[in-house]
Amino acid sequence: MGADGAAEVLYAKEIKDAANPAEALAAKKEEYNKLFCNPFNAARYGYIDDVIEPRNTRFRVIRALEQLRTKKQVNPAKKHDNLPL
Repeated sequence: MGADGAAEVLYAKEIKDAANPAEALAAKKEEYNKLFCNPFNAARYGYIDDVIEPRNTRFRVIRALEQLRTKKQVNPAKKHDNLPL
């Protein structure tokens, strides 16, 4: 959910009671973006593994592909069929 919808749902009562609801909504959107809409909080809580800086993206993708270049997929031989029942 984006900051627009989240701020309207989470802070509906505060926005409704404010003297200027439009200004209060804008402030709550900014607060929500600062607190929740960045990858560093997700990484801190373990929701994602790593945050890659834009200047390092090419290096990280190349390194990952080089690691997979020599990978061999080894599956066990198929012994039984799944008969239609």
